[in-house]
Amino acid sequence: MIRFVTPAFALAFALAPLIARADGGFIHASPSLSLASPCNPGASCAFSWTLASRMGHILRFTESRYGPRNRNWTLLGVEFTSEDAPQVWYPTFDGIGDTIIIQLTKSAATDETRALFQLSHEVVHLLSPAGPNGRANVLEEGLATYNSLEYLRAIGDPVQPSYIDAPRYQRAYRAVRRLADRPDFAQGIRRLRQGNRPLSTVSSGDLLRVWPGLPFGDALILAEPF
Repeated sequence: MIRFVTPAFALAFALAPLIARADGGFIHASPSLSLASPCNPGASCAFSWTLASRMGHILRFTESRYGPRNRNWTLLGVEFTSEDAPQVWYPTFDGIGDTIIIQLTKSAATDETRALFQLSHEVVHLLSPAGPNGRANVLEEGLATYNSLEYLRAIGDPVQPSYIDAPRYQRAYRAVRRLADRPDFAQGIRRLRQGNRPLSTVSSGDLLRVWPGLPFGDALILAEPF
């Protein structure tokens, strides 16, 4: 049988090897993370949750504790990256860089718990972004890791601190975990963020003013660049 190839089909066929290489071995995301399906009639939802709606839920959870995020930045959404670690990045369009994308790792694409753990970590960096040249401190990274564990516990999918696989994140988490035992913990984070100040810019002196009685050594550790 003779097959007639349209120009569009021929172009797609020619690009197929390039697309395959660009894919980098990516295993496409689990439907529970990427496909919104209509809920059953009579259910309280309209569609099943995906990463987009889950991000909204995580934002609400995080902002209710630590204050609203800086809305001068436009959040574009969530994607997966070939990098080894999740991150936020700041794309620039027409020379303007006021947008943010959350990137999760390929391994999170087929592991819902890992995806939510990474997403609830990166959401903390949306509160008061430091921009592409900013560098988080121990406080910010520890708070982000603490938020991940707290969010998963809140939705009934808890993981233990041993789930944190990088020693420096474990160290940051432990520093913030000690701080979180204080009754004024969340209030202190809100005070540090007044005026949308990035947490990455706070000093040990700021921490001692916000949390009277905080051991000086703990304040030094929390203010260290991560």
